[in-house]
Amino acid sequence: MKKILAPFIPLVMVVFVLQACEKKVENSSKENSVQKNIDVEKKLTEFKSLLRPNENIELGKIYTDTVNFVDFMDYTDDYLFVVKKSKDTIHLIFNKDNPKFVRGNKLEIKWKMDSLRPAGDPDFLDYQEFLISSKKLSNEISKRDFSKVKNQSFVISCGTGCAMTHNIKKVEEINPKSIKVTFEIDTYIDQEQTETFDEIYTFYYDNAKILKKITREGEAENALDNFMGSAKQSFEEFAVKLAN
Repeated sequence: MKKILAPFIPLVMVVFVLQACEKKVENSSKENSVQKNIDVEKKLTEFKSLLRPNENIELGKIYTDTVNFVDFMDYTDDYLFVVKKSKDTIHLIFNKDNPKFVRGNKLEIKWKMDSLRPAGDPDFLDYQEFLISSKKLSNEISKRDFSKVKNQSFVISCGTGCAMTHNIKKVEEINPKSIKVTFEIDTYIDQEQTETFDEIYTFYYDNAKILKKITREGEAENALDNFMGSAKQSFEEFAVKLAN
């Protein structure tokens, strides 16, 4: 009997060893799976926002911040409440009526990070800042920063051998949709400077910062209708820089 059982003992031991290894691998796989799920859940509950760039933002938590109002965009799929904090511009979802703030108003806003399924792509899940409420803290309007266009210039042709260099001398915001610019214009004939004078233009925009018209001081007509070729292009390109 002992002789019969002897060959089977090593076989039984091998089976036990294999089962133990399989169980160990299975447990290890489960542990890895659990850890991966924890990591995924953590990623889905911690977000970043320019409103608080140095913090991890929790999904659904309500935050309060002080910002400056920029614009309300009601021509997109989701209405956007645009604000500025420090040097960053942030677009928050706000599918309600236009709050009628003026650009530059100092506001206190309550907001949260929430999920969003874009229109036309319901299978795509995104996350974005949502505005909950806003209130004006003062009537003071912060002045826009035009330093990016100061000391800039552009040249337009005024005929054969004639060129006019438009140097930005002064920029002044009249209201959120119009900006007055004083140009110091140097006129050159055959590369020789012949004249220097000032001209004042007002640039008018719509809510989307799209240029609508330009008027020369003392005139009512749209100067864009009179500009030709490269002159019109130069003014339009400058208008984009001015508004943004």
